[in-house]
Amino acid sequence: MKTGTLLKILFLLIILLVGSIKIKQELFSTGGQTVPPLSEEITGNQTTLVIATGDMSGVYFPLGQAMADLFRKYDGKSSGTQVTNASVQNTKLVSQKQAEIGFSTVDVLALPEYKKSEVLALTGIYSNFIQIVTTENEIKTLEDLRGKRVSIGTVGSGTKLMSERILKAANLASYDMDISTLSFTQSADALRNGTIDVAFFSSGLPNPVIAELAAEMEISLVPIPKQMADRLHEEFEYYTLDEISGQTYEGVESTPTLAVKNVLLTYPDLPKQEAYQMVKTLYDHLPELQNAHPEAKEIKLAEATRGISIDFHPGAKQFFEEIIH
Repeated sequence: MKTGTLLKILFLLIILLVGSIKIKQELFSTGGQTVPPLSEEITGNQTTLVIATGDMSGVYFPLGQAMADLFRKYDGKSSGTQVTNASVQNTKLVSQKQAEIGFSTVDVLALPEYKKSEVLALTGIYSNFIQIVTTENEIKTLEDLRGKRVSIGTVGSGTKLMSERILKAANLASYDMDISTLSFTQSADALRNGTIDVAFFSSGLPNPVIAELAAEMEISLVPIPKQMADRLHEEFEYYTLDEISGQTYEGVESTPTLAVKNVLLTYPDLPKQEAYQMVKTLYDHLPELQNAHPEAKEIKLAEATRGISIDFHPGAKQFFEEIIH
């Protein structure tokens, strides 16, 4: 074969390879946000129970993994987790039946773009606390964020939704700060490296990356004043004034802040018996779930249906009715 022909064939192969890579990249992109693939353990199985979680450094992820372990161990269910941008993305994944379970904060479920018929509740769980972390000594109030470099959480996260509402209540516009939308891990690294001054986290307690950061360097939490918390509660009833204990992070004092409840979601077409069994398995083996993260100790059966703004799945309703009676 002539050298010129060989070169032409090689050139065509390179074009095909580049095109294939580009297509794969586009398949895993939505709105400029990278959507991580499913965890290795669940790929290639179309009947797998998928749990949409969040950032690997948050609380949703280890709890999601622990839940998947319970469903495999006690229900014989092929289960695994999906790393996501958390609440907003999880709600979309569940409503589109791309995940059977999703973690979300209840404030996301009240957004007008989510029809209540698209997702149903399985159970309420623990609460997220907004944690405004800074490494700068001069930043003591929300007003001090003016002119600073601030991460407000990833697009598609409950952190971003809550952060924007808090900043608006503090009369801070986006142009008043240098805003970035980083994940928990990225925010912690940026605080560590000094490339941002402040980062918002909406998470259970303790958040692993904040705990790690506090062990390495001096940090503080910016408080949410009671007057502002009351205004936000009046506008969004699911936000409540709470406190991050001084025992939560090394060297950090008790700090007033906002809390919002978390809920596990599913879609209406999930079989009733399957939803019933999932909720039953979670509560029958709650101590094992609590071993995955301290925040799971805040999951209480007596409070499972409180403060949830959407309807419960019929299978979940059956479980709670049996427990009550």
